[in-house]
Amino acid sequence: RRERAAQEAKKKKEEDEGGDEVAKEGVVEDVEEEDAAGVGGQEVKGIPQFWACAMGHVDVIAELITESDVDCLDHLIDITCHDFPDGLGFELHFHFSPNNPFFTNTTLTKRYEVPNLLTEDEPILKNVTGCTIDWKAGQSLTYREVKKKQRKKGGPNAGQIRTMTKRERTESFFHFFTPPKMPAFSEVMDEEEADEVEDAFDHDYDVAQAFRGHLVPKAVLWFTGEAMILDEEYEEELLAEEGAGGGSAEGGGGGQHQFTFNGGDNPFPPPAAGDGENPECKQN
Repeated sequence: RRERAAQEAKKKKEEDEGGDEVAKEGVVEDVEEEDAAGVGGQEVKGIPQFWACAMGHVDVIAELITESDVDCLDHLIDITCHDFPDGLGFELHFHFSPNNPFFTNTTLTKRYEVPNLLTEDEPILKNVTGCTIDWKAGQSLTYREVKKKQRKKGGPNAGQIRTMTKRERTESFFHFFTPPKMPAFSEVMDEEEADEVEDAFDHDYDVAQAFRGHLVPKAVLWFTGEAMILDEEYEEELLAEEGAGGGSAEGGGGGQHQFTFNGGDNPFPPPAAGDGENPECKQN
């Protein structure tokens, strides 16, 4: 198992290094001097909204992102994935700039323990661990405080109005760092509840694998739109094989899903065509 894990780690490292050279050197070099100088003489490193735009172009990830999340994702400066040395899982790291006005964390993590990670079998999740986001006062994107007035009906203070503060959940990508709750072995659930829990974990794992297997190693391709072209060509090949009587092509991708660009209400601009420039992803 350790030998297999070492081989996978070596292969992944070579892929990541190839992508990193482009993502962390080539792209930065392509930024115009005007942009690199920043606004008001302040230095800007890399491409503003690089990771936010790349995430917004992957369907399963983009559907979690709301317009309220975008400003916070502007401060996302890197995403890394670390496979365990024993091959029994992986951990995603989301690195944010220290001047992020939304929370004090500089790194958010999501850890997956998957005993059969290196096989092509259906993944078996042993445990999923998120992290606590230390939101700054009034900046939470996952919950909001709502004040409601309530009139007391009985007692000596009947008719008196008091103000109640309730905490309401809001849609946000940052719920990703609070994973679904693993049911206890002693917990009894009906079939509908069990299906809901299973669906929640399936979707959560799909998002994690989109980061691990697609976005992190090929971030520049997702940012520029080339990854969409590659996925479309792959899907066309599968359809051609099925049309030629080749049968189902499932299983050939090592159990990983294919992800495409999200449309509809995606708050991010579509990928650029032609030379790969995407000026709409840059801040003014």
